[in-house]
Amino acid sequence: MKLESSNQFLQSAFAWAVEKTAQFVVTGVKNGAVNQGDGGKWYGPNGLVLDTPSATWARPKDYKPAFWAGYFDRTAYYIRDFVHQAVGAHFVGLDDEIYHMFYTFASHASEKTGWFAPWAFNFDNSIYYMDTPNYNTFVREITAQFELVETAYKLYLWTGDDRYIHDPVILNYIEKIMTDFIDSLDGAVLPEKNGIPEGFGDIFQITATYNERGFHAAEAGDSIAAMYQATLAYANILKCRGRAAEADAQLKRAELLKEYFNHNWSVVAGSDMYAYAIDNKGKKYYEWRKNGAEIHGGASLLFIPMKRLSYPGERNDKLLDYIFEKELDERTREDNIESLTYLPEVFFPYEQNNRAWFWMKHIISQKDMPHERAAQGTNGDYPEISFTFISQVIAGIMGVSVDVKEGTISVSPHLPDEIRDIKLTGLQFGKQTVDIFINKNTVSICNKSK
Repeated sequence: MKLESSNQFLQSAFAWAVEKTAQFVVTGVKNGAVNQGDGGKWYGPNGLVLDTPSATWARPKDYKPAFWAGYFDRTAYYIRDFVHQAVGAHFVGLDDEIYHMFYTFASHASEKTGWFAPWAFNFDNSIYYMDTPNYNTFVREITAQFELVETAYKLYLWTGDDRYIHDPVILNYIEKIMTDFIDSLDGAVLPEKNGIPEGFGDIFQITATYNERGFHAAEAGDSIAAMYQATLAYANILKCRGRAAEADAQLKRAELLKEYFNHNWSVVAGSDMYAYAIDNKGKKYYEWRKNGAEIHGGASLLFIPMKRLSYPGERNDKLLDYIFEKELDERTREDNIESLTYLPEVFFPYEQNNRAWFWMKHIISQKDMPHERAAQGTNGDYPEISFTFISQVIAGIMGVSVDVKEGTISVSPHLPDEIRDIKLTGLQFGKQTVDIFINKNTVSICNKSK
């Protein structure tokens, strides 16, 4: 796959990203490290930490099909990183790796875990003990479970792989998340049951938000937004499986959730901003602020427009302005560059192409700078940077969408002012490759048999 453009920054950045992703593929590595993490130590069951890999669980293992998705100094792949990298990974030909990683997450969810897929796995597909020392205390982020459901349908569209909607293990996971999982956490903290699952505290106690550096929300905008898209995905999966009545019920459920969020949950007296979190006493939070390492707002707000939970219009436009201003200001910007990789996807759906491109350029311009965690290496050594840049060029700037099973491909360009033309050759589309040429609003597609 190759991209050419008169915009040399775009062309060179895309080439760098495609080449960089290969660094993170670990498929077939023999005797690779497992359970190694912060400080170069080995993290084992029940909080055990070793300075040398002397225990069986710390000794090197043969790797299965996988790629790095998470900090580069941890020998693991994580749900949050995986779902954000999955489409980009598809574009660079890692479908086998994607499926095995997805299946590993889904197959380890059970009644014992509360139907949470464990947060992280070693590259041999064993539990990464640093984040899951045992099943009484392990990392559980509600937002990630819904994103995994959404990703199943996305991958079905992009790859045409029936296993994402028919494999009994994956289907069981999806159905449990959309039923028992929600039911068990709805009303777990707050007195009112409103159909929204709730978190108890930090990441090891069940958290309702990806915003790990703020206060502990009982309900949060990002998990509601992720639940909204998961519900739409579940409806589409049911439709594909011939369960039309159930699909319609899920579409109605998604519509009602969106109405409830916009007209009730997110409404703050005296302000037209969106609430992004509710604490365990029922207090709503809507102001973005930063206090040292703490960030209040962040991912909780970003996901609201990114997942299209908010209705387009004046209120949503103000939210987009607010997000852009807060991320632009170094006094309030999120510190981890991982968080910034979501920003292009916040602005593309609303035709704010220049803002999306601004953040894509900013991220790439920081790729050779040291990451905030020195042991991680550079920002560019964080896998999400390269994988998401690829997907944001193809699905964002170029506006490519596909349904491989139906044999359809469409292109709806979102070119920023600085990009006049793009030529992408060798894009995988089922058993063919596709060349796409965009010159402002003129699009041509050429299918080629492999």
